[in-house]
Amino acid sequence: MPTDERDLSFQRDVLPLFRDEDVESMSFAFDLSSYEEVRERAEEIYLRLADGTMPCDGPWPEEDVALLREWIDAGMPP
Repeated sequence: MPTDERDLSFQRDVLPLFRDEDVESMSFAFDLSSYEEVRERAEEIYLRLADGTMPCDGPWPEEDVALLREWIDAGMPP
């Protein structure tokens, strides 16, 4: 569904994509559970997820990567 037809939010749609172990393993660099920190690094996170270098235990499903991209393109609403 195109971005303009969806009401995306970090809390409801993006945050649940990050598992507790993802949050913990990235805590040395930034907090994946923090809207502000994910927003600041959204493009970097997206690129790492899209190329499969994050998370370290295997790539995200394509639909989850696409959802993150939609959220970014929608202006990264909280």
